[in-house]
Amino acid sequence: MAIAHDDPRLIDRDGLARSLGEAARRTAAVLLAKRAVRDVKLKADGSPVCSADLAADFTAKQALAELLPGFPVISEESVGDVAPASVFILLDPLDGTREFLASGDSYCVAIAVIHDGRPLAGAIAAPALGRLWYGGERSFAQALNAEAVALGTAREVHVRTEPAGGPLMLVSRFHGDTVSAGVATALAKGEGAPVSSAVKFGLIASGEADLHVRGGTTMEWDIAAGDAILAAAGGVLLTLDGEKPVYGNVDRDFRNPPFVAASCERLARLAIEKAATCRC
Repeated sequence: MAIAHDDPRLIDRDGLARSLGEAARRTAAVLLAKRAVRDVKLKADGSPVCSADLAADFTAKQALAELLPGFPVISEESVGDVAPASVFILLDPLDGTREFLASGDSYCVAIAVIHDGRPLAGAIAAPALGRLWYGGERSFAQALNAEAVALGTAREVHVRTEPAGGPLMLVSRFHGDTVSAGVATALAKGEGAPVSSAVKFGLIASGEADLHVRGGTTMEWDIAAGDAILAAAGGVLLTLDGEKPVYGNVDRDFRNPPFVAASCERLARLAIEKAATCRC
């Protein structure tokens, strides 16, 4: 059954975000338990998948069925099983599989509720970093312990004012591209700080970084949660054409156009200008 546009759960966006945060936290605990797995296979598109992806996918769907019953879930690990509706969930149960398999820390769970093509709420849990972010009307961050149990009370977070010395730009650890490298050279301090996965959006939202540009291929489930969290914290995510991305594009297999995530629209527009010269 489709979720109605007047479903009361869609009105309380912060409550919706908290539910996503709890689902992400439970899924993150499974990833911690699976840290030692190395049974990697390659999908048809060449990206890696392992049993941790699949275990996390199962746990996330169970949690979402309990916390947000009736919401259709489109997951990276089961694309095609569910068609987008006016309201649906985008799930990446393990964003940053390469980071996870390399025993790195900046992998995460990313979950977003999409309403008429735009994210209504989102959550990102990065268990190895002990971080949870979620956002709806407002954005929040909460610490996680070594078992992905939430610690203390969630605190509201906001983007920061751009530092006087220039923005701190986050770049992909495993998926660099000439556009992001060119923008980093033109605008940022040094070559940019390497970080994997949607963790980048959480760091910008909580005022620990300022900018991320991606000229290569990403998928909708990679960025939708970060889009919601960043917007609620006062930031912005735009395509390199200067538009807000629309989600649920089956016709392009859920691929995103190149984009910029920034602490403010002025910085995003400046990065888009610099990116245009790198794309020529």
